[in-house]
Amino acid sequence: MPALLTLEGVAAAHGSTPVLFGVDLTVDEGQVVALMGRNGMGKTTTVRTIMGLMPVTAGRVAFRGRDLAGLAPHRIAALGLGLVPEGRRIFPTLSVIENLVATARPPAPGQGGAPWTLDRVTALFPRLAERADSMGNQLSGGEQQMLAIGRALMTNPALLILDEATEGLAPVIRDQIWAVLARLKGEGLSILVIDKTVAALARIADRMTILEKGRVVWDGTPAALMANPDLQHRHLGV
Repeated sequence: MPALLTLEGVAAAHGSTPVLFGVDLTVDEGQVVALMGRNGMGKTTTVRTIMGLMPVTAGRVAFRGRDLAGLAPHRIAALGLGLVPEGRRIFPTLSVIENLVATARPPAPGQGGAPWTLDRVTALFPRLAERADSMGNQLSGGEQQMLAIGRALMTNPALLILDEATEGLAPVIRDQIWAVLARLKGEGLSILVIDKTVAALARIADRMTILEKGRVVWDGTPAALMANPDLQHRHLGV
């Protein structure tokens, strides 16, 4: 059986400027993979190539063995990829409920597990139920991130991708987000997560991949990374 998500030798560029250089990455069914690195090292570009928002100039991106080359972003999303983008990008003039249902869709054919519904999302994030009629631009940053995750779950993804999962959030909200991701992992959802909080990532990830200047410079287990502070300092600045 092929991996859920596979990147093989992926290269990409911003205009004439190369950004990714032969990136290899896999996410298996039910696995949580952390994609790490300092700012500007190619993490968001990697996500954009996966979602078809940026062309791949070399290599291959595949989902369940299907090559995604040439597919429009909405076609890729419909295969079962749910994105929580950096900056959240919720709809500011729609209510919480309207945000959640705006892009909702049923699970892809053959996808197992209980489908995500409004009731299930608001049970996961009770604060969204409390703010159901509030406009997106009336929410705090933490509430917006909950909404962005809830909106992605409403697409019933097989793979949830989070770009900067807890950036700029208060510590109590960060803890809530990590608890939710741990719960989603426990339910068998596959997750690719970008964040800078090494210890929190290590608690939920099955594998960790580090990018530096558009190249994979390390890939291994959380235990191996946490046992090597020199490696963390060299590539992550912690």
